[in-house]
Amino acid sequence: KGGVVGLPNPDAMQKYGAKDALAKLVNKTTYALPDTKAYYSVQEFKSNFPKMLAVGERVLKQNRGSTGEGIWRVVILSGFF
Repeated sequence: KGGVVGLPNPDAMQKYGAKDALAKLVNKTTYALPDTKAYYSVQEFKSNFPKMLAVGERVLKQNRGSTGEGIWRVVILSGFF
């Protein structure tokens, strides 16, 4: 009622609020940029994130919380490498 949507259980909440939802929409909608990625292991992150960062700045979001904590803008500083 009143325009409020309630989620029935934690499983539904997890599905609708998944941090990787945007990555799952790549090539399916214009809302997700083609270079949007989700990393599911430390090894995958270590292997792929530096390549993505070499192209330009990135935004990282940890897979928990929704208060704005755990979001980082990552750039390579001039002269760092």
